[in-house]
Amino acid sequence: MTIYSVMMDVPVARADVPHDPDDFGRCYRLLQLFPEWKKRLFQVAERYPVWAPMTKEWTALESLYEEALRSNSGTVLYERLQALRPSTT
Repeated sequence: MTIYSVMMDVPVARADVPHDPDDFGRCYRLLQLFPEWKKRLFQVAERYPVWAPMTKEWTALESLYEEALRSNSGTVLYERLQALRPSTT
């Protein structure tokens, strides 16, 4: 929803980053439907700075997601997403 809100310039109740492979998969599939949005991901990071680490690593995250689909294990993607999320401490 966060990506969609920025691309369509509509408000979102809560902007957030993907927390797990399922969340990332929704983002991935959205960008598959609208590939022109991928080159605009920097706008998501501009509006929501918490997204900056994600957008910088997006291509690598896509590769990890595709590998997770092939291997039926999203452990590596999950760990990377957690590492990119802001610290809550």
